[in-house]
Amino acid sequence: MLGWHMRHVISPQDALSIIIKPYQLKQIKFPRAPSISLRMLREPPRVVGGFQVEVLDERLKEFPDIAVQKAIEGVQPDDPLTHPPYGHILSLFMTTKAQAAAPAMDALIRANRISPSTTVVLMTNGMGVYEQIVDSFFKDPATRPQFVLATNTHGASLKGWFDVVHAAKGQLHYAVVPDPLGRDQQLDKALRPDPTTNASSFAPSPSTQHPFSSLHRTVSILDTLSPRLNTALEPIHQLHHRLILKLITNCCINPLTALKDCKNGDLLHDNDALKTIREICEEAAEVLQRKSAEDEEQMIMLAQSDSRPSSMNALLRTPSAKELEEEVLRVARLTTENYSSMLQDIRKGKPTEIEYLNGHLTRLADLYGVATPANDDLAERLREKSVQTLRN
Repeated sequence: MLGWHMRHVISPQDALSIIIKPYQLKQIKFPRAPSISLRMLREPPRVVGGFQVEVLDERLKEFPDIAVQKAIEGVQPDDPLTHPPYGHILSLFMTTKAQAAAPAMDALIRANRISPSTTVVLMTNGMGVYEQIVDSFFKDPATRPQFVLATNTHGASLKGWFDVVHAAKGQLHYAVVPDPLGRDQQLDKALRPDPTTNASSFAPSPSTQHPFSSLHRTVSILDTLSPRLNTALEPIHQLHHRLILKLITNCCINPLTALKDCKNGDLLHDNDALKTIREICEEAAEVLQRKSAEDEEQMIMLAQSDSRPSSMNALLRTPSAKELEEEVLRVARLTTENYSSMLQDIRKGKPTEIEYLNGHLTRLADLYGVATPANDDLAERLREKSVQTLRN
């Protein structure tokens, strides 16, 4: 979905690649052409072309042509798929499953595709992916690419490898992670939401040789997508608050629907599920309150650097257990006919994102000394079911 809309707003001369894994090639019949097209299934269907394809293999230290060729049965050496571009990626949009993000980043780093001038937009579910990637690969801030965190509420799916369904329009909120060395201060004004319009106000794009040119370019593209995808740039602390609410919602809905093999809306009529939701929200609220108390000094410093008078309240206020519960039930009602992504993973015998949902909440609770028995029990039951489905 994101790629289909991006192709409409960026220059036709700009390369836009879809990165896939070798095993997917056995399921896809690629046209023998330099590029492919995506089709948006609507009335009438609309097709947009100009996408390149790159093959990513986490087992490889680089993208050697011979290895890629072995992965594509019947492909000739002069086929475009066997010659992916080897330069540094300027803007990387990661829309993988949470557990696949770090292995994918590892492969790209070993293939010399990531540099400090790269901008990485993390659009994975759950929380903890950014911290995992930084701790694993970029402990030195000088070698770290720029990161943009995003959360998406659009409903989209694939009906085929090239057929996209944008079922429900939502929003896409994003925030730039501050550079730990403060090198982005000169672009701060360009990347800060306008306090009067809540929209970005971009300065002229810096030179392509500037280390933050890709960050400016990436945020500019996201801003241009606003009429199509309701994109909105906001301060990092506001996005974090949004991510927390989504995390707690997914900690309840995803594993419960996966264990009960039901639609999201079915939880609203299940007393056992409602009890578990209430308990998890109570535990999560205590974790958030403890975290808020310990982070108060840092939050005040952040608020003082923000020009908007409401920023202090936005930083210091934490949702109550009742508010968290109401949000979970609201989302369940809004998506009543949907099957959660975790249930779909269980049905397909695939690994789930439990460690980046309930597992992340457990790690936060341990950090702040809060017991979360309801959350931990639900996560463990899901892990057991996941192991059974993987074995089968």
